[in-house]
Amino acid sequence: MADEAVIIDLLGDRGDIVEYTVAAGTAIPKGTLMKISASPQTAIISDGGGLFAGIAADEKTATDGRTKMGLITHCVADLTCGAAETMVLGGTVMVGAAANEVDVATGDTVEDTVKVVGIAMETVANNGTGAVLVHAMKRR
Repeated sequence: MADEAVIIDLLGDRGDIVEYTVAAGTAIPKGTLMKISASPQTAIISDGGGLFAGIAADEKTATDGRTKMGLITHCVADLTCGAAETMVLGGTVMVGAAANEVDVATGDTVEDTVKVVGIAMETVANNGTGAVLVHAMKRR
């Protein structure tokens, strides 16, 4: 996989890691953006948008048999913006259309805060990488 998040700084209590259920036979690289896929508290690799769960805190192989994984929910990380996107300083970003990418959040997305990944701390465009204040938010 490509474009995994690179953690710059863990915030809160060492990144405020939350444990999610994941598929045993799936490989998940460290730094992968994850989205909520089912209830209760189940996550998959983000691709094609969705509800942001967090960033994979460590690597999971397809053969390790693990079904639980910690996701970082509060940090500053270098993230990649989508190919046709411009992430603007201070703007809100959401889970992107492609794996490990973020897109610019719309007003509707911001209102549905669980889709928001965080706030851009740099301006970058077209698959550029820039710092984002990541905070997996809870629905109001």
